[in-house]
Amino acid sequence: MHLSLPITNGFERMVETFAPSAPPFHGLEGRPSPFPPKMISSPAKVHNPIVAITKTGFRNKGEKVELEEAILLLEDHTLKGRKPNDQNWYYNELISLCISRKAFHEGRLLRSHMARVGLEPGLFMDNQFINLYAKCGEIEMARALFDGMKERNVVSWNALLAGYCLNKQFLDAVKLFRTMAESGPSPNYVTYLSALRASVGLGNVEVGKQIHSRLIKTGFISRIEVGNAMINTYSELGLIEESEAVYNGMAEKDVVSWNSLISAKVQNQLTSQALLLFIAMQIEGYTPDEFTFASLLGPRDMAIAEELHAQISKRELAGMFAGSALLDAYARVGNPRAAVDVFNSMTKRSIVTWNSVIDACFKNNMADEGLKLFLQMSCEQSVLPDEYTIAIMLKGAASELMIGTGKSIHGLAVKMGRHTETTIGNNLIAMYGRHEAVSDSWQAFTLISEPDIVSWNSIVQSYIKNGKFERGLILFVEMKLEGIEPDELSFVAALNACASLTRYTAGKEVHGELIKRGISSNAFIESALIDMYAKSMAINDAKKVFDCVQKKDTITWNSIISGFAQFGDLDRVLKLLNSMREQNIELDNFTFATILAACADSTAMQLGKQVHALNLKSELCADAAVSNALITMYSKAGSIKEAEKIFSKLSFKNTASWNAMIGGLAQSGYFKEATETFDQMGKSGSKPDGKTFNALLAACSYANMTNEATKYFKLMGKYGIRPNFDHYACLVDILARAGRLEEAEKLINEMPFKPTTLIWKMLLSGCRIYGDLARGKRSMENIVALDPCDSAAYVLLSHIYAAKERWDEVRIVRQTMKRNGVNKEPGKSWIEVDNKIHEFVASDRSHPRTNEIYFELIGLFKQLKDDGSDTGIDHGIDH
Repeated sequence: MHLSLPITNGFERMVETFAPSAPPFHGLEGRPSPFPPKMISSPAKVHNPIVAITKTGFRNKGEKVELEEAILLLEDHTLKGRKPNDQNWYYNELISLCISRKAFHEGRLLRSHMARVGLEPGLFMDNQFINLYAKCGEIEMARALFDGMKERNVVSWNALLAGYCLNKQFLDAVKLFRTMAESGPSPNYVTYLSALRASVGLGNVEVGKQIHSRLIKTGFISRIEVGNAMINTYSELGLIEESEAVYNGMAEKDVVSWNSLISAKVQNQLTSQALLLFIAMQIEGYTPDEFTFASLLGPRDMAIAEELHAQISKRELAGMFAGSALLDAYARVGNPRAAVDVFNSMTKRSIVTWNSVIDACFKNNMADEGLKLFLQMSCEQSVLPDEYTIAIMLKGAASELMIGTGKSIHGLAVKMGRHTETTIGNNLIAMYGRHEAVSDSWQAFTLISEPDIVSWNSIVQSYIKNGKFERGLILFVEMKLEGIEPDELSFVAALNACASLTRYTAGKEVHGELIKRGISSNAFIESALIDMYAKSMAINDAKKVFDCVQKKDTITWNSIISGFAQFGDLDRVLKLLNSMREQNIELDNFTFATILAACADSTAMQLGKQVHALNLKSELCADAAVSNALITMYSKAGSIKEAEKIFSKLSFKNTASWNAMIGGLAQSGYFKEATETFDQMGKSGSKPDGKTFNALLAACSYANMTNEATKYFKLMGKYGIRPNFDHYACLVDILARAGRLEEAEKLINEMPFKPTTLIWKMLLSGCRIYGDLARGKRSMENIVALDPCDSAAYVLLSHIYAAKERWDEVRIVRQTMKRNGVNKEPGKSWIEVDNKIHEFVASDRSHPRTNEIYFELIGLFKQLKDDGSDTGIDHGIDH
């Protein structure tokens, strides 16, 4: 949405008669006009065609086109000999408008026009053009103009110096200042203000102190505005004592002086001293203004925010600046409702204020309110969304899973012509990546006019987070080929891709590159390296990285604990936990969640209970991850009541919490309760994700509820969830075990993934149960094509032949296995006794009490058969 606004300011004043009290106009050469104002004919009355353009506005063409039309019409009149009585006045108005609107194209057009009509810009106009070019980001053009000027004054130097600061070229600004001090005109106090800004930009204390010394020598330090700037400079450079010294040495002070020192205290985390200064300034007779309160509202303290809010209201200072600061303060302390209330009480609002309150809502789980405010803003004609509004809305759409809203905002960005801007493009990549729309992320990336490191990181992460690890790694390499230097986030993303692909060699190469660049000693990178090696089954390399970390923080410890947990080494996990405690390393919720998840995977119930007790003693407020891990652990251990107890006590249940409870109920045989919990999830407002349907399909699988499974599979589309491989595999398994083999085979052939041996074995298992030899042989052919040494497939096919008493084929299958060197993997199971995990292997006879064990097993099998249970042992094959 973009509304063209009519030209105002200078051109509006053209239609008014010249005020007799107007100051003399300085013409093109910077000299006063020789004619007194009362002798100048009104340009509006003499040259109505130009005025007509400015009055009608050409709204349908856009704001900048109006200015261009005015320049071209002025040129046409000048070339035809009808130039204005006071053309200097016109050119001043035109260049001023170009500067105020950052109209670079129109400014160049104006300069070209002056050349075509034979006008020499002169010193005044050259200074204005330097200002214009700098404000439009064309600082090199500004420098070229400056270097080519026949005559320069202090304004020329100041314009370029301010331009360097505006474009964050602070080193060039300092160099120019030194050149000016050595060989240029004498700097004035405005020069020094820019030089101070440059020293802050460079973070160079010595430069700041040198400028301070010059200010003392020149006497400019006695000016209040210079003293205030010096206070701010030392504060920004972290020299709070020097800031105070400048303040104490000022002969005259104003409210700004007090505000500067208060702000300096707040910036350096000296909140108590800032509050004392706030009291002192009032005792000294200075009245705080809205900037005073804005400075004090920096700390994340609810009590301070509320007290200052009361004083602002009492003094009726709730202007735009104080209101915005108060709004930001409430947002920072996590009270978005108060932020919205402040916003609603403001009589004047800027685009910055709108952006702040919308951002506060999205960041504090008030997405509906944020969207409502955005729509309200869109209805206000005085405020138009800018690139920050679009970025905030896209971030909100990504975090709140509002894909429809995100697409609408994308459309708005396209209409505004801003979708190719880097910031907006980066947010589009992230938003679509969050919604698993990787192709849309890629399209957004390709349309960015100037992709930066954030753009590349966003697209790499988009692919990696959506499981396209190979493509993510390729883009990581392409980024380097394009001349973009990877940063820490780039390397972390690449390591995550290597970890997911278990690419040990590739991960090792990335590690080598990190060492060469000297950036391997970073907590996030070290953690990513440990994770990569652990997932690549190189746990010893992971431990080596961990041992080499000089400063091991909680994140590093969590990484190695997670690595050993993934490796199934619960003993090492416990040893590491004890080491953390001995070394007084703070345990966080991630630590507990990781260990509890390891206990759940190993069915180490007693150990899990001990870790749970430790978590309670730690006085950590258990987050969702810990609670979800506890629900899963107790569910797997058969303590479903304990799991339900933890679930019911959760003050906020996220999607993962509901998934854990649904999955736990399903695993424990409470299928009806699992589906009822899903219904409750919908009523609570929580949105299901892919894992929710994994749990539901698992429940249907355990309970042999085939029709319900197909219903839930189709229901995923309603929530905008694309079924992944696991969903297809689960449904194939359910259909196969229910005897709906034709449907299962059709689903395999139609799914948008390449079938694996696992999914074909599910069908083959169904064929074994129902004796479908023809379909079983087709399944076997597909399995062997993918993995000729898959022992389970041979065993399943031999079962089908055996069930039909086709013993010759059974022997052929066995001979084929032998010829191909295929050995049947023995089955394994685990059980916890007295805090120790014991492993059992099928047909294993290495235990010294083997005979007693098998005697007990035979008795158990007999009892199961007597109860009518299927032991899984039939036909005496391979058991």
